[in-house]
Order: sequence, then C-alpha cells, then structure tokens
Amino acid sequence: MVIGGRGWRALLAVALGVGGVIGPATTATGLVTAAPAAKKPAAVTGPVAAKRPGLAEKPAVAKKPAVAAKSPAVTKQHPAGRPRLFLAAEPLVALRPGGRAVVHEELWNLGDAPENAQVVLGVSLPPGVSVTSLPAGCIPQPQGHVADCLFPAGLKPDHADRVDIPVVSAKGVKPAVLTGQARGGTTTAAVSGNSTKFLLVVLH
Repeated sequence: MVIGGRGWRALLAVALGVGGVIGPATTATGLVTAAPAAKKPAAVTGPVAAKRPGLAEKPAVAKKPAVAAKSPAVTKQHPAGRPRLFLAAEPLVALRPGGRAVVHEELWNLGDAPENAQVVLGVSLPPGVSVTSLPAGCIPQPQGHVADCLFPAGLKPDHADRVDIPVVSAKGVKPAVLTGQARGGTTTAAVSGNSTKFLLVVLH
C-alpha cells in the first residue's frame, strides 16, 4: 500500500500521540482529552481591612523619688554649765597652850552652774588640839580631832559656803608649829584644793 505525503504525516502524528512524546495525550479510543480546567482563583471580596493596631501602652511615668523629710531645725545648744568648787582655808592660826582659836574655811563655786550636791567642809587637827563648841550642821568625829560641817545643795556660782570651826589646845602643849588640814567637797566627790594644809602656831 502506497501512503502519500499527507498519509505519512497523519500516521506519524497518531503514532507520536499514542507514545505521549508529541502532542496532546489521547485516550484509548484515540480522542484527545481536554486539559484540566485551571482553578478559578478565589474572588477577592475586597481589600482585607488591616487590623487596627492596639493602642500603644503609655510609657510608665517614672515616680518621683521620695523626698527625705527634712529634719526639724535643731537649735545648737551650748554645753550645759558646770559647777567648779575650790577650797580656801586660813593659812595660819595662832593660839596659846590651853587657849582657843578659830579655823576659818571657805568653799567657793567658781563654775557657771549651781552645785546640786550637798557641800562638806571639814578639819583635821594635830594631837593636842581639838574642836569645841561646833556650830550647827557640824559633826565631831571620835577624839574630837576631826569635824565635818554640812551645807545644803545649791551653792551658786561666785558664792561660797563658810564655816568657823572653834578649836582649843591642851594646857600641856609646848610651843610649836603644828599642821592641820582643811577639807572640802561634796557628799559625792572631792573638789579642787579639797585638802589644804594650814599652820597651827602654839605660842608661849
């Protein structure tokens, strides 16, 4: 059988279509199957509304640092005044054997505040001399050679407590220069010059 030019081309086309090399694929019946329809893109109903961004949180306001409470103005106080006691005694007492004399003592407050403690003035006498007829507030000690005189508290600045202590010498005391002691202070503490010596001169 002689196949013309057109016949060869038709035969070649069928052969190639069956082989799936060239042309659209065919079914077993030789019919060309249609290409699958492309899916229709989903219709856009409209522009998608952009979501409203959330309100930005307000930045935290920094709290003001607590202001330290100002301490109340403190009035500068000067140190409290203090008393300063000083003992003074008559440095020389003269008497005759069997005679009498007076030992004079003073306790001064040279400070700038009153003395709140009770003040004591006393005397210590050498052998052969003793106290006699003590004033009120004075207490004799054993053998009469020592006496203490008490004064109330409250000695003011630039003031003094004074006492005159009567003394008597024994009749047999020979002429001599004897030493006595005046004492001063408070019932709680000694003071400046709390032990002051004085001379007892026994005359002929």
